[in-house]
Amino acid sequence: MSFIKKFRSKEKIKLLKDFFFEFIYIKQSIQVLIASLIFSFFIIQTSVPQFHISSTLREAGQINQTQNVLGGGGAQVLFGAGVSMDSGGSFENFKSNMHSYALAQRMWNQGWGSKVFGNGDLNEEYFNKIPKNHKISDKIAAFLLGYELFEFYSAHDLQAYIKSSFSAGKKRGSGNITVSALKSNKDFAISFMSALILETDSYAKESLIQKSEEIIASTYKQLATSKNSSIASALGSTINSEYFKIANLENDMPYHIYIIDPPHSSEYPVTPNLTSIILSNAIIFIFLSILFSFVQKNKEDLW
Repeated sequence: MSFIKKFRSKEKIKLLKDFFFEFIYIKQSIQVLIASLIFSFFIIQTSVPQFHISSTLREAGQINQTQNVLGGGGAQVLFGAGVSMDSGGSFENFKSNMHSYALAQRMWNQGWGSKVFGNGDLNEEYFNKIPKNHKISDKIAAFLLGYELFEFYSAHDLQAYIKSSFSAGKKRGSGNITVSALKSNKDFAISFMSALILETDSYAKESLIQKSEEIIASTYKQLATSKNSSIASALGSTINSEYFKIANLENDMPYHIYIIDPPHSSEYPVTPNLTSIILSNAIIFIFLSILFSFVQKNKEDLW
C-alpha cells in the first residue's frame, strides 16, 4: 500500500483528465481532424497507385562435365559419365545477367527502350533518337561544371531502369527465385517482366554456346599440331565435351530457371496505403494542435 500511496495514482489520473479536456476534447481538435482528412484526401488523390508484380522461378540444374583429361575419351561424355548437376550458382548468374548492360542492349534492340521511354514505335531510327528531358537542376549543374548531358536515351538508361525497377531475390535454403517490381501500369510491367526473364535465360545460353564454339575452334588448332597421343586424346575429349554442352544448350529448354508462376499482378495496389495515410496524418495534426494550444496557454511561463 505504501508504494501505491507514493505513486499517487489518483493525482496522475486527474492530471491526465485535465490535460485531455483542456487540450484534446475541444472544438479545435475537431477542426484539426477535418483538416487532416482533407489533407489525406489530397495526398491520396495525387498519389499514383502502385501494383506488386512478381514471378516465381525455380533454379534449373546446370551441367558440369568432369573427365579424366588423360583418358576416358568422348564415349564417357556421350553416355553421361562424369556429368553432374549443380544449381548453386544459378541465382547469382541469373541476377547478374538480368542487370547487365549486355542484356539491356539486347532488349533495347528489340524495341523495349521505345516502349519504356518513348511512344512504343519499333522503328530503329525512332528509338535510337528518343530525346532525354533533363531536370533543370541537372542542366544547371552541367553548365556550371562544364560537362555535356546525353541528348538521347540509350541502352544504358534501359539498364538503369531494369536495375532500379526489377529485383531478384532468393530465400536462404530455398531453390525458388522471386522477381518482383512495383509499377503503376501493371499490364506493361507483366509483359516487360516476361520478356526480361526469358531474354536473361536466352542470353546465358547463347553466351555459353559461343564460349564452347571458341574452345572447340582453338582446341582443333592444338589437336592439328599435337604429336603426343595422350595430349591428343585429352584434346579430343575436350572437343566432345564442348559439343555435348552445345547439344544440351541448343534447345528451347530453360538453362538457369524454370518458370513456376508467370508474372502476375496483385489485385489491389500496395501503395498508397489509405489507412496508414489517414491515421498518420490525424496523429500528426492532433499532436501539432496540442502543442500549439499548450504553448499558447502557457507562453508566459515558457518564455
